[in-house]
Order: sequence, then structure tokens, then C-alpha cells
Amino acid sequence: MSGFRTSLICLHSLSVTHRPMPSTHVYTNQASTLREFEGECVSFDAAGYVVDFGQAWWECSPASVAALDRPRMQQLLRRLRAGDLVATLRLCSLGSSVRDVVATVERFRSLGVKLHCVETGEAMLTDAASVAFRTLQAVEGLEHDTRSARMKASAEQAVERGSRLGRRPALATDMHDEIRAALRCGASVSELARTFKVSRQTIMRIRDVHAE
Repeated sequence: MSGFRTSLICLHSLSVTHRPMPSTHVYTNQASTLREFEGECVSFDAAGYVVDFGQAWWECSPASVAALDRPRMQQLLRRLRAGDLVATLRLCSLGSSVRDVVATVERFRSLGVKLHCVETGEAMLTDAASVAFRTLQAVEGLEHDTRSARMKASAEQAVERGSRLGRRPALATDMHDEIRAALRCGASVSELARTFKVSRQTIMRIRDVHAE
């Protein structure tokens, strides 16, 4: 029995000993050529990161692509394990807008991965007490409130001018009677939809309003 217990202890010790050590990765979305990436590696080195090219990720995706949808970023996310660290030089590598950057940081935090941006100082962006990240969240909230206020003001001005809010109707109102008459004469919803180049749902809404 004691021998069995000793074996279990040894196996446990081996599993602890062979647990993967946390890895450090570098990522940038600013390098469009290998030469530019090599230049950024010099900047990483100056910031205290020795670049292992097996754990270096670079790409140059356009601003229209969300950071988490970039091909190399997705490959990096699949490689990461809790406890790993990812370093980047500038916030713009983490997103093309404040909302995009916040979403990227929150994704890394959910994975238990540390995220350091050299541009924002020594603190990890994923730390709960990160001043830089709290500032980003505050700016994101401000932008959201500003957008909402502008949309509300625009809607109120449109109402004052007598403009109709929402999408433009697919068919002019004077065509509704024509459609209802065709339905009474036996035309099918699908046939009318093809004729007027609208969806079947549009024809059915016109029919149902008449029925009420």
C-alpha cells in the first residue's frame, strides 16, 4: 500500500514538474514587410522583450477588420494559455477604435493572459487596477453616450421637419390597393412578390393590414 501511495506522489510530482511554463509572445499589426517587423523587434528588445520568432506574430490588416477577426490574431489566441503574456508596442495594434481595443483587452483577460502595451507604460492592460484600461473604458462610454445623444437629436429634428423615421417603404402607398385587388382576384402572394420585386413578407403585411 505504501508503495502504491509513493507511486501516486511521484506521478503528481512529475505532472507538476512538466506543467508548461508561461510563454511570452509579441504581436503587432503595424508591419507590412519583414524589414518593418525587424525594426519593431528592435523596439521590443529596447522595451525588455527578447523576441522569439516562434512566438512573434505580425500582420497588417486594414482598420475595417476588427482586431479579434484578424487572421494572425486568431492564430495567436488559439496558441495562448492562461498565464501567458502578450506584448505589443502600440494601442493601434489592438484595435482601430476605442471600442475595438477594449474588446481585445477583455478577450485576453477572459483567457487569463497578461497583455502589456509598451505605449501605455509598465502596467498590464489586463490588470483590474490598470489606469490605462479604465481610461479606455471611460472614453468608450463617453463615445457611446455622444453617439446616442446625436442620434436622438437627429431623430427629433426629423420629426419636427415632418420626415418619416425608419426604412423607406418598399412600395408606394398607392400601390397597396392594387396589390389587395390582385389578391382578391386570386393572385398568389409569391406571384405578386415576383411582380413587384419585393419579399413575400411585404405582400403579406399589406394583405394583413387590409384584413384588419
